[in-house]
Amino acid sequence: MTLPSLMMQLTCHLTLSREAEGAEAEAVIKRLVDKANRELLLKGAPPGRSEEAAQIVSWTVKGRTLSIQVRSGSHVRAPSAVIRFRKALAQELGSKLKVGIRGLEVSDLVVEVSAEVSQQSLEKIRGLPHIKDAYGKDGKLILRFKTLTETELKDNLPDRVVSLARRLAEEKVEARLEEVHPVVRQGVPRRLAFRGDPVELGVELGWFKEFPGRGQWIYTTPYAMLSEVIEQLLMENVVKKLGFQPFMLPKLIPLAVMKRMPGYLEGIPEGMYYVCPPPRDPEAFTEFKETVKVTKRIPKELLKRILKEPEYVLAPAQCEPFWQFFSHETLRLEDLPIKLYDRSGWTYRWEGGGVEGLVRIQEFRRIELVYLGSPEQVVEIRDAVRDSVVDVVDKLLELDWRIVAAAPFYMKEGEIGDIQDSRNVAAFDVEVYLPYRGERKKAEWLEIAGCFVHKDKFVKSFSLHEAKNRPLWTGCTGLGISRWTAAFLASYGFNPENWPETVRKRFGAYKLPKTLLWPKKTST
Repeated sequence: MTLPSLMMQLTCHLTLSREAEGAEAEAVIKRLVDKANRELLLKGAPPGRSEEAAQIVSWTVKGRTLSIQVRSGSHVRAPSAVIRFRKALAQELGSKLKVGIRGLEVSDLVVEVSAEVSQQSLEKIRGLPHIKDAYGKDGKLILRFKTLTETELKDNLPDRVVSLARRLAEEKVEARLEEVHPVVRQGVPRRLAFRGDPVELGVELGWFKEFPGRGQWIYTTPYAMLSEVIEQLLMENVVKKLGFQPFMLPKLIPLAVMKRMPGYLEGIPEGMYYVCPPPRDPEAFTEFKETVKVTKRIPKELLKRILKEPEYVLAPAQCEPFWQFFSHETLRLEDLPIKLYDRSGWTYRWEGGGVEGLVRIQEFRRIELVYLGSPEQVVEIRDAVRDSVVDVVDKLLELDWRIVAAAPFYMKEGEIGDIQDSRNVAAFDVEVYLPYRGERKKAEWLEIAGCFVHKDKFVKSFSLHEAKNRPLWTGCTGLGISRWTAAFLASYGFNPENWPETVRKRFGAYKLPKTLLWPKKTST
């Protein structure tokens, strides 16, 4: 017999409305336990695999407390078994003894998972919410939970913690997979005109100036003009060419919407800006205002007391409102595909220590494309966007480019799939070479477009429906205008005479505002 890959054992205490000791009460409970072990707790286990279902292995009743010990495999897991038994017990005790159930708690839940686990992963697992202890033994990961409430059992909290612990245990394997991004296609290497540090020279020339906020810049006239030229090329040769239509979307995203975005709050909460709304009462700020007047400083400790709890994030993906727009709506396949875009504002990500010059910043411009349709339509649209993007990079901007297959951060398995079949590839990233980062073969290339197929992940998360229950898929592509502009300057520098003709013709003349001390350098 093959041992289950997952085993659970727990002790549960049910609080009764009154004492249930005595022969009659014990007989009622015994009959129900026997019936549950024969029928109720076996439902859901495959035929011939009853050992992976749940069983009540022992029980005791003392005063108003009924304690049960439950053991299970990977089917009909012990926490779910407790909820099933509690419902049946309430009906039986109520009808036979007029006894109700006031609540329950699981004082001890131990889970064994087949997994080799490193010490580094164990430290992360021990830091998970609701985990009391975790250790490895004989090829197994052992998890011991803190006390759990009835609400937490109904919310399937133990299963989610176990799934996350499994992922952390396999992290070192996934990390190796994530490092390998197969190159699908690559352009001919260019003889690029510039190899210097674009940030250093751009600051000297006055094309941009640092803003006090980390990872933020003030972009002056020539940079803004170049950015507009690149955006126009993308609008004409990708967005409009492929028939995308405009939307204008909020950039202040409620946490309730963000919760439905796969992988964000549970995967990268450290990558977002959180927004705390103020109270409606102006008097709440009286002490704050007076302190600013008197001390000429910003009393942040007062702000913390005044502001409400975080209710929003600044849009980290830009596509969040698209999916919310279609949430709980019913669509007909005959009316699809839907192709929309937004370029109405900034995108925000907290890069922390990952900030780098102009290419990894915390406030940036994007054109966000989203598409919704049948699986075949979504894959076809994504691939058409990818190919049109490459045409702009290669033929109009004349940059050194490549396409790699990648796995989005929200994919649990982290595997890229068979790149011979585009339908299986979750993401194609278009990357460009930045000369200042070193040799082509060794340097980190810059992603300027991520072309995604989500399959039905967002459809399920946002509850999209098709009238005849035919499959729907979604996808999106982010064209990071800030990165495109930075990559162009890193490749061709700041002298328009050295730029490709397509860009040079559209750029035009400009007048840079100057002061007595700024900019430091006046010519390229």
